[in-house]
Amino acid sequence: MMKVTLILDAAITGVRASLIEEWDEIGRGAKMEPRVRLFDTDEHALAWGRLLAHRRGLKQLFLTDNRKAVGSNTSLTPQQPGQ
Repeated sequence: MMKVTLILDAAITGVRASLIEEWDEIGRGAKMEPRVRLFDTDEHALAWGRLLAHRRGLKQLFLTDNRKAVGSNTSLTPQQPGQ
């Protein structure tokens, strides 16, 4: 069985995408070196991953998103200074 995994990481500008192909065979497995590309948006990275998976005859792409929201505030209510 073949498996394609797309890993998204934050980059200085855009998204760093790593595509890893793996095969599971009876008694052993194989893993290719990742293909790495930089994209402006995550949509472009996902389209690239889907295209390569489709070329391998796969309908499913496994996704790992390692990006964290930069400058996001997890607080639900705004805090005033001194509170």
